[in-house]
Amino acid sequence: MSFVDAIKSVLIVNYFNFSGRARRSEYNYFLLFNILINIGFTILAYLLGTNTDDIISAFTSLAWLAGIQLIVSLLLFIPGISVGVRRLHDINKSGWWVLIMIPLSLLVIPVFIYLYWLIIKEGDSSSNNYGEPVK
Repeated sequence: MSFVDAIKSVLIVNYFNFSGRARRSEYNYFLLFNILINIGFTILAYLLGTNTDDIISAFTSLAWLAGIQLIVSLLLFIPGISVGVRRLHDINKSGWWVLIMIPLSLLVIPVFIYLYWLIIKEGDSSSNNYGEPVK
């Protein structure tokens, strides 16, 4: 699955889809997409903050940018959860692991296990409890 296909799949086709399975490439490309969006907002914030002589206009520009970033983050939150749940289904794990990891996110070892499941572990090659393989 290509980068563009993965983003279309997550944001258009499967925006609220919490059932079925998602390929490892689909999850990883969506994660990369989120990282690139955040890097872009960071660069814009740096440029807006350093290219303004007036501190009031700098704060106004940064406030608008923070508002836009908040809206974008909220729009990407649900598809991020849904692709994470479908990725867990691909390795035959329950989607409820997403909620279990929220309180455990302060502990290092469970986070590494969770990231291994999502990013590195190959999906089941045969059908499992959550459907047929997506390959």
